[in-house]
Amino acid sequence: MVDPSLHVSDALLKKLAGVSNATVLGLLLRRGYAKVYMEGVKTLAPGRRLTGRAVTLRYLPSRPDLQKRIALSKTGDGMNDTPRWRALEALGPGDVLVADAMRLGGVSTGGNVVFSRILTKGAAGLVTDGAVRDGAKVAEYGYPVFAGGSTPTVGEPNILPYSVNEPVQCGGVLVWPGDIILGDDEGVVVLPSQLAQEILPEALKHDQEEEALLDYTMKNRVSPSKFYPFNEDTKKIYDEWKRIRDGRGGASGRAPKAKPVNKT
Repeated sequence: MVDPSLHVSDALLKKLAGVSNATVLGLLLRRGYAKVYMEGVKTLAPGRRLTGRAVTLRYLPSRPDLQKRIALSKTGDGMNDTPRWRALEALGPGDVLVADAMRLGGVSTGGNVVFSRILTKGAAGLVTDGAVRDGAKVAEYGYPVFAGGSTPTVGEPNILPYSVNEPVQCGGVLVWPGDIILGDDEGVVVLPSQLAQEILPEALKHDQEEEALLDYTMKNRVSPSKFYPFNEDTKKIYDEWKRIRDGRGGASGRAPKAKPVNKT
């Protein structure tokens, strides 16, 4: 068992929910974190944004002796008390269950009965590189669901849950317990917990700069090409956009038509 590198507060999670995944990817790449986007893990509930702390669950290939090791209860062949249930019980508000199923996108990690516990625990959502049984029914619970696929089959003949809150891979990406999981319709990004506070102000500013630039170029019918990479003209546009926005008490995130920037 390992502790998270850093506990990220609910307040910080709420702020991170407003940041673009693409922006986070770019800022992590600058810091040398190139492999943080999960491959083969897609949303089963389009339109839902996921932001939460990882509670990890690791699966292993099924084998009779493994089943004996993990089956701890005296009922249901011992499967009423396994690492999967312990992972689910470890969840709380702001937490995401991240299940490492060895990238077996067609193999179930659980179904609508099992994953109903995510809803009743008030947790933030589910991410797995395996499949979700009855994925459409799980999506109806209302929380974000990201998986390698959906299936009607059970997973036990192929995989069994083994360990909770240890480092895992999911979609080819390292996930430490407590890392921040960011999901949208384009996929899932893992933000190392120790970088969350550092990256947040840069990410918010970058997204605002792009919003200001888009506002300016759309209203003035000019190409964004002259403002990329961000330069002094971009800064002028952003400063003017921010001045107008702040002058309205922050009520509007879109500036009215900006004056053209005179290049010297």
